[in-house]
Amino acid sequence: MARTAKKPSGRRRGTPQAGPASQDAAGRRTIQRGKTAAELAALLDSKLFKALCEPARVELIKFLIVNGRSTVGTIAERFPQDASVISRHLAILHDAGVVSRQKEGRHVYFQLDGASVIGRIEAILDRFRAAAPLCCPASDE
Repeated sequence: MARTAKKPSGRRRGTPQAGPASQDAAGRRTIQRGKTAAELAALLDSKLFKALCEPARVELIKFLIVNGRSTVGTIAERFPQDASVISRHLAILHDAGVVSRQKEGRHVYFQLDGASVIGRIEAILDRFRAAAPLCCPASDE
């Protein structure tokens, strides 16, 4: 009769194997970390960050901080871009909740929406604070 070789078990002799309870806990932690990573990735890919990563939009925000409520025409007078380009940038900032707009007759006024920006950033910080123990343990420095 031919002898068949034993398949290696995948673990070294003498090393303890984790029991089903610890494997379940590790699996749950892995799943939780995956969910947390996906949530944080979505936060970092949010409309807010996309809106703020364009230098021209940051300049528009600075303009609105200094000058307050303004129309596209007033803003466009101070920028090298065409009014249509300024309008598109303001629309992106509006969609991200960074500026508010108010139509009065033929004019549309834009202003920084401080409460919205603060609320969005606080929500992001809250989520990061909740996720930090799972994904980013404190270093011993």
